[in-house]
Amino acid sequence: MKKTAIYSSQESNRLDKYICSFYPDISRRFFQKAIKSGQVLVNNNTVPPSYKVKFKDEIKINIKKLPNTEIEAKPEKNIDFEIISEYSDFRIINKPAGISVHPSENETGGTLVNGLLNKFPEIKKVGENELRPGIVHRIDKETSGLLIIAKNQKAFKYFKTLFKNRGIEKTYLTWAWGNLKNKSGEIKAFTGKSNRNPTKQAVSHNPEKLINPKEALTYYQVLKELDSKSLIELKPKTGRKHQLRLHLHSIGHPIIGDKKYFNKTIKSANQKFSRHLLHAYKIKFKYSDGKKYQFETKPPKDFEI
Repeated sequence: MKKTAIYSSQESNRLDKYICSFYPDISRRFFQKAIKSGQVLVNNNTVPPSYKVKFKDEIKINIKKLPNTEIEAKPEKNIDFEIISEYSDFRIINKPAGISVHPSENETGGTLVNGLLNKFPEIKKVGENELRPGIVHRIDKETSGLLIIAKNQKAFKYFKTLFKNRGIEKTYLTWAWGNLKNKSGEIKAFTGKSNRNPTKQAVSHNPEKLINPKEALTYYQVLKELDSKSLIELKPKTGRKHQLRLHLHSIGHPIIGDKKYFNKTIKSANQKFSRHLLHAYKIKFKYSDGKKYQFETKPPKDFEI
C-alpha cells in the first residue's frame, strides 16, 4: 500500500483515525502499529498515532503487507443466498439480510463470499482481491437484495467500468420514519467520515466538516404512507458508503431499524426491528453483448410492517 495525502480539513484529527477513513475494512489497531514502526510519515517525520493532523500536512503511507493478506476466504456450506438469474459471464443473486458480502479482519467467515466459493469454486481467482472473488459491488450486512457476481475476469472488468461510469442503475426500497413533506425529489449532500466520531460516516453541505468528503446524490419517491412511516423508492446516482441511510437521516427521516443513524425520538421504537429496512430490489444495465438487462426481487417478509 502506497499513498500520499495532503490533509485538507481545517479541523485537527488523530492520525490513526484519519488513515482508517481511507481503508474501512482495516482495523485502527493495525494502523497504530504501522505508524509506530515508521511506515507512516507526516511531513517526512515519524509521529505517534495520537498526532493531531493539521491543515496541509503531508501524509505518506508505505505499508508492504496488509492484514487481510493473512485472511483466506474459504468455502463454507450453509450460507444462504438465492440465485435470481445466471448467464455465461455473470450471476444475479439475492443476498439475505444479516450476512456480510466478504470476509474482513473482524469477520473472517460466514460471509456471502464463503458461500459463493462453496457453490462456485471456479470464481476464486476472479477480481482484484482474493477476499472478494467475483464481487463488483457491495451492500451493507443488514441490507438485503440484488448483487452482480462476475464469473470471469473480462466480466469483472466490464462491470467495474460500468459502475465507475455510473452505467448501472440501482433501485432500493426502504421504510423510513415520518411522512415526507415533498413526496419526490433529490437529496444532494457530501458524505465522508465524521470529524466528531470517525467510526461513523456523516453528511454535510460543507465538505470542510468531513474527512475525505465525496459528493453524493440520491433521488427518492414516496410510494406509500402508513401512520408515521413511509415506504420510499430510492435511486442513488453515486455509490458512497452508507449513502442512502445518511441522506434520509439528514432530512429528518431515518431508515426504520437503523441503529447507527437515528434520531433520539425514535431510538426505543427502532429496537423493535432486527435490522435497518433497506432492500436493493432492482438493477438495470447494458452488457457488453449489447443487450439491456433488468432484474427485480421482492423485499423479504420483514418489510411487511
